[in-house]
Amino acid sequence: MQRLITCFIFCFVSSCFCVRSIGGENTFYNVIDYGARGDGKSDDSQAFLSAWQHTCGTQGTPTLVIPPEKVFLVKNIILNGTCIATNIHIQV
Repeated sequence: MQRLITCFIFCFVSSCFCVRSIGGENTFYNVIDYGARGDGKSDDSQAFLSAWQHTCGTQGTPTLVIPPEKVFLVKNIILNGTCIATNIHIQV
């Protein structure tokens, strides 16, 4: 019985690693790295658009990171494009 349980756990963990590697690399794009200041006064719109374009153009499941401790001033922008990402996560 112990061998059966060990085998089951091994198979389950192995399948998790396979799914993760097939899905691609998890890449993070922080709007601060694209020039957003997050001071509540500066226009951060262009930084958000640039970060979105890189996020959208990455294979797998990239994450757009918006730091919660900052205050961003963003005008009306449209986040669109022909994305090659399978899924996009937005982390605030």
